[in-house]
Amino acid sequence: MTIDGNRHADDLVRLEAKRKELEDTLAALARDEDELGRVLELAKEVDQLEQQVDAARAAANIPHETAKRSAIMPDDFQKRALANKKVAEKQLDDLAKSLRQPGETFEAAYSRSLDTGMGAMMLKTLDDATALASGNPTQFDLEKARIALQ
Repeated sequence: MTIDGNRHADDLVRLEAKRKELEDTLAALARDEDELGRVLELAKEVDQLEQQVDAARAAANIPHETAKRSAIMPDDFQKRALANKKVAEKQLDDLAKSLRQPGETFEAAYSRSLDTGMGAMMLKTLDDATALASGNPTQFDLEKARIALQ
């Protein structure tokens, strides 16, 4: 090959490498654009969910004078949730007392009782009752929201 031929071959190799680099960059930008689109989509869904949660919270605090009320008033609902919370707390205490071994502190027995299947169920009941009594979403509500986002 001549000197000009070698130079043109070298230029061709550089240009092909540059073309490959630009194609890779373009592909990466397309992936980033797809990801950005998905992120924006998810942000919109989260915003809609937050609006639904706000609307549900507002609906749960409807004053008694409102014409269209649910059969269960929020105050009654919260009273029942507080009663359930007290029952769950007592059941957890009773479970801890029944599992308490000689010389063991109540706190240690309580902590150990939470590691049992029954203790875990009672703790979930207590968490749900606490959430309902305070007007916060339960674990079930959060799971439904997660599923709705998928």
